[in-house]
Amino acid sequence: MDNIRILYILHMLTVNNLTNVFIHFHYVNYIMPIPPKKISRMYEHLKKDYQFAITLRRIKGKYYVYRDKGVWNKETKKTRIVSEYLGKITDEGIYVKKKLSAKEDFENAKAIIAEHGGEIIWNRTEGESEAPKQENVTQIQQEKPNLRESDLKILMALSMNARMPIPRMSKLVGLSEQTLYSRIKYLEDKLGIKYILEIDTNNLGYIPYLVFIKFEGATPTKKELEDILMGEDKVQFAAVVKGEYDLIIYLIDDGPLKAQEDLLRLRLKDALDRYKAFITLTEFAQIYPFMPLKDAFITKILSDRIWHKSKEFPRPEKTQLRRRELLLLSELNNNSTCEFLQIDKKHDLNKGTARYTYNSLVERGIILRPTITITKLPIKYVGIILLIDTDFRSIKENRYKFLFEYIEYGSVVNKYCLGGNTGAQVGATLFLPVFEDGELQQAVEQIDKKLPGNIVSSSIVTDTLVGSLCYRRFDNAYTRAYRVLQDTKKIAPAKITNYK
Repeated sequence: MDNIRILYILHMLTVNNLTNVFIHFHYVNYIMPIPPKKISRMYEHLKKDYQFAITLRRIKGKYYVYRDKGVWNKETKKTRIVSEYLGKITDEGIYVKKKLSAKEDFENAKAIIAEHGGEIIWNRTEGESEAPKQENVTQIQQEKPNLRESDLKILMALSMNARMPIPRMSKLVGLSEQTLYSRIKYLEDKLGIKYILEIDTNNLGYIPYLVFIKFEGATPTKKELEDILMGEDKVQFAAVVKGEYDLIIYLIDDGPLKAQEDLLRLRLKDALDRYKAFITLTEFAQIYPFMPLKDAFITKILSDRIWHKSKEFPRPEKTQLRRRELLLLSELNNNSTCEFLQIDKKHDLNKGTARYTYNSLVERGIILRPTITITKLPIKYVGIILLIDTDFRSIKENRYKFLFEYIEYGSVVNKYCLGGNTGAQVGATLFLPVFEDGELQQAVEQIDKKLPGNIVSSSIVTDTLVGSLCYRRFDNAYTRAYRVLQDTKKIAPAKITNYK
C-alpha cells in the first residue's frame, strides 16, 4: 500500500471520528523506514527549532515535514486533525521551507499583526506616517525577523569574521555544514547581508569628527545639501535630523586643523553660505565602532598615503600604504569575502600576494575584521541621543552605569549601531535603530536615570544624505566599554570566543 493511499485512509478514519482504529492502524500497519543520517540530523534539528510537534513523512522516496494539529469544529463540536505541510528535506540534508502564496503571506501577516495588538491601515497619505523616511534601510513595516537562536549565532560569527571557514563556523554555532550553509543563504536573502571591511583609520593617521549644525530661520533643501556633500570624499555619513540639530555629519580627517579647514570650505559653498547656522565640530572618540567607509575615501583620500620609494623614505612609514595594500582595501571594502586568488588575477599580482598583504594589514591593525552590515531591517527610524556632561562628580561616580548601554543587544542587531565620546560640549553621542514606538524615549530616560544632573536630549534622522550606518550583531565582549567594565570589576570576565 503506497503512502498516498495510507494518508487518505488515515484522513477518512479521522473524519469519521474513528479515533481508536486510527491509532491502531497508524502504529501497527505503517512503519516508516529509518531515514538516512543527513535527513535524520536535520529532522532532529527542526524538532528543536519549531515551537510545536512536527512529523517526518516519506512519500515516493522523498522526505517531507508536517505539523498535525487539532481544529475545533463548532458545528460537530468535535476536534478534527489537520496536517499542515511545512517543507521538505533534500537528500543532502537541507531543509526547504514551503513557499507561501501571496495570499497566504498576506493572511499570515495580518494574523501576526492582530495577535500583537496592531492594526492595518490602507492608503496612508503622505505626512500621516509617524516614522520618518530612512533611505538606506529597507522600510518594510513588518514584524522583526523571527530568527532562531542558531541564526543569531551565525550573525555574530559573520559580524566578527565574515571570512571564517564553514567547518570552523559549523563547530562554533553547533550546526552541520550543510545546514549552516543553507541558513547563511537564507539570512543573506532575508536580511540583505552585505559583506564589508572594518578598517581602523586611526592607524592611517585619520581621525573621525562629528559636525552638528542648527540653522537659524530658513534651511537648505535636501537637494542643496546633497549637492554640497556628495562630492566630499572625507564625509562618510550625513543626515537631516529633527530635534536638537538640523544636520549631522560624520567626517574623517587628518587632524583638527585640517578638519576645521575642510569644514570652513564646506561652509563657504554658495548653496550653504546664504543660510545662517550654528556649527559645532567635535572629535568623535568611538567607543562602539564602526562607520562603514565609502569607496571614494579609499580610492581617493587614502591614495595620498601611497608610499613611493626614495632615498628619504626607503621604507613606508607607519601611516603609509603600498600600492597593493590600497588595491586590497578597495576590493575587500566592496566584498570582504572576495577570494584572494581572484584579487591576484584581477590586478596581475603574483599568486599569494593578496593573502600576504591581507595578513600584513591585519598585523598592523589597519584591517580589524571582515564583517557584515544588514540592509533589510524593519527600522522605523534612527534616533540620535546626545549627552552633555554638566555634573563631573556624577559622571565619575556613575559612568560605569552608562557603559552598560553600549553592551546591550537588540533582538537581531546590537542595541546601538554607533557610539562614542565627544569633546566640544563634553559628552557622548549614540545612534539607536528604533524598531518600535517608544524605544527612543525609553533609552533617553534610562540614560538620564543613570547619569542624573546631566543633559540628555535626542534627535531623529529624517533623511540620509550620504553613506549608511552599520547594522550587525557584534560580540560586545570585544568592545572597549566591556573591557573598561571588566577592568573596574563592574562586570564578571567573559569567556572570549575565538573567531579567527
